[in-house]
Amino acid sequence: MQALIAYDTQSGHTRQAAQAIAEAVRAQGGEANVKYVRQVEAADVQAADVLFVGTWAHGLFVINVHPAGAADWVPTLPPLTNKPVGVFCTYLLTPRGLLKDLGKMLEGRGAVVKGARKFHQNQPGKNAEAFVREVLSAAGLAGK
Repeated sequence: MQALIAYDTQSGHTRQAAQAIAEAVRAQGGEANVKYVRQVEAADVQAADVLFVGTWAHGLFVINVHPAGAADWVPTLPPLTNKPVGVFCTYLLTPRGLLKDLGKMLEGRGAVVKGARKFHQNQPGKNAEAFVREVLSAAGLAGK
């Protein structure tokens, strides 16, 4: 099983979460390719059995919280037709509806969202294993 973990980051927390997700994929016996979201190419998506896509929470404390930069980079992603995806974010205070919003954006590119997880920026990899198991199980890829 091949996973692509694509992330956008400002201060490195989301990259740390992406690396933790990659380690969890490898612990499940899979292969993981970690890339900055703006460097994802069609071949990366085609080679992946599952994608994990994440960004950081942007907003004024709890007002207007949204997936940072996603409105700019999601449209530049290659088609995600029927690809199972786990969405994730890092946050300081609250991600509010960020994961739902990011999921809808990716579904607009053809993805099928199989799970979502928020990671506090002080513990960006906490529970990455459970998130990966959840997404792989929902995608029918557990143990493959």
